[in-house]
Amino acid sequence: MGQALSFGLTQYDVEELKEHCDNRFTQAEIEGLYKRFRQLDRGRKGFISHEEFQSIPELSINPLHTRMGQVFNHVNFKEFVHALKACSKRASREDRLRLIFAIFDVDNDGVVSAEDLELMVRQLAGRSLAEEEVTKVVETALKDAGTTKTGLSFEDLAKALDGAELNMDVELPLPY
Repeated sequence: MGQALSFGLTQYDVEELKEHCDNRFTQAEIEGLYKRFRQLDRGRKGFISHEEFQSIPELSINPLHTRMGQVFNHVNFKEFVHALKACSKRASREDRLRLIFAIFDVDNDGVVSAEDLELMVRQLAGRSLAEEEVTKVVETALKDAGTTKTGLSFEDLAKALDGAELNMDVELPLPY
């Protein structure tokens, strides 16, 4: 398959992963991600569980860490790299919008519904908003997005966030 690099990936694997993530990551970044993935995959199962993903210290302060753990549940390394491409400094706007959409589409039905938004607002606001306030935020968000339908498609979300800065760059660990 190719010459193995010092930590388990072959050069062929790295090239395939670079292509799979549309060259959003360099070889060094992929190697760093692989090292981090292997640290998270404590049982060497070949995938990261929800609990393992939740153990990332940088995520524990993020109010969306629970939902992100659900999105990244049981992902193998290829899926991990593909999902994280939105966090690369070379990510396209669409890459970032697709990750945002995946996080907010809680039931994975291809639409960010009012129910999805309610769950996300509760997760973001914690106990600081009353039930009526959560409902008002969701209604306002859907109205401002220009939809009176049951929810937002990916295209609706992209249009609603048009002009918004989507800075999701993450410092990636590089190999030692």
